[in-house]
Amino acid sequence: MSRLEEILSLVKHVPPFPKVAHRVSEMLQDPNVGATELAEVIQYDQVITANVLKICNAAYFGLSRKVASLDEALVVVGNDTLKDIIITSSSARYYKGPVGEGYKLEQGDLWKHSVAAGIMAKELAKHVQEVSPGSAYTAGLLHDIGKRFLSSFVADEFKQIMMKVVKEGCSFVDAEKELLGASHAELGGLILQQWEFPKEIELAVLQHHDPDALDKDPLTAVVALANALVISMGIGVGADGLATSLRGAGLKRFGITPMHLDLCMANLLEEIDRAQELFHL
Repeated sequence: MSRLEEILSLVKHVPPFPKVAHRVSEMLQDPNVGATELAEVIQYDQVITANVLKICNAAYFGLSRKVASLDEALVVVGNDTLKDIIITSSSARYYKGPVGEGYKLEQGDLWKHSVAAGIMAKELAKHVQEVSPGSAYTAGLLHDIGKRFLSSFVADEFKQIMMKVVKEGCSFVDAEKELLGASHAELGGLILQQWEFPKEIELAVLQHHDPDALDKDPLTAVVALANALVISMGIGVGADGLATSLRGAGLKRFGITPMHLDLCMANLLEEIDRAQELFHL
């Protein structure tokens, strides 16, 4: 069996994304959905239920008393925050342990980078009318999910990948694809397809390292830019380092200026502190 066949076989055995998370995401598209209706669905996933209650009782919300029921918690956090909690809680289970070792990432670094990219994508979406903040956060959070499952294969070929990067001046992701038969971005796209996420989110994950990403679908452009900015800030940078490139007139297309980018990065620094408390990064 070739390396590529091994990798594709691995995808078939990736644990499914929680159905409860998909269902709640669908329900939250209705602005009139009530806390009781949401609670009836969420209660069937014990991990998500526990996280909603735990996060709601965090010091961040400053409540004078402890929230004990799911219905009450959903009223406190509101629908927008609930979306973030649901997708983050559901994704966290895939990032446990030393999942980024093949990329020379310390334990927890891949998770922190992913959350930061989700927050950054959501910040950028404020300046791009065609992209919903919820989709931006989800795609940003999951953009590197392929690394979670490709890490051991990268570790086996790490020396060859780095030699190719140094000798040929190519990007880490290009060397990864040539030596393994698939990049972490492509693997991520396959996983999102298997998990039955919307096509635009699947494409954003698949194409987030495409040099022309800024000229592609708006969500793809936002996720690619979010990833590049988070890397430039040194959050969760591994062996692939700064070896990512973007070109095109995408920023002008969306009316995003350097000042907007500075504001997004400043907001990320504030939001990552909040996430640190809520999600224990």
